[in-house]
Amino acid sequence: MDKEFVDTREATERLKDILSIEIGSTIFDWHIADELNIPYNSFRMSIMKNRLPLKQIVIFCYKRDIQINTIIF
Repeated sequence: MDKEFVDTREATERLKDILSIEIGSTIFDWHIADELNIPYNSFRMSIMKNRLPLKQIVIFCYKRDIQINTIIF
């Protein structure tokens, strides 16, 4: 069975789940953009175009010792 990438909104929600556990509060899209070190407007455009910022997600997962598969598949 081939796995496909989740859409950008679903990946964002998974990142929010991880950060909400770390921070202990409600997480918004701008928090995710900040954690991925990309401008908020660029992040919003990636969501609208359904393009995952893979390089930034890889770095996010590496820093937290998280399997990237839990985010993108």
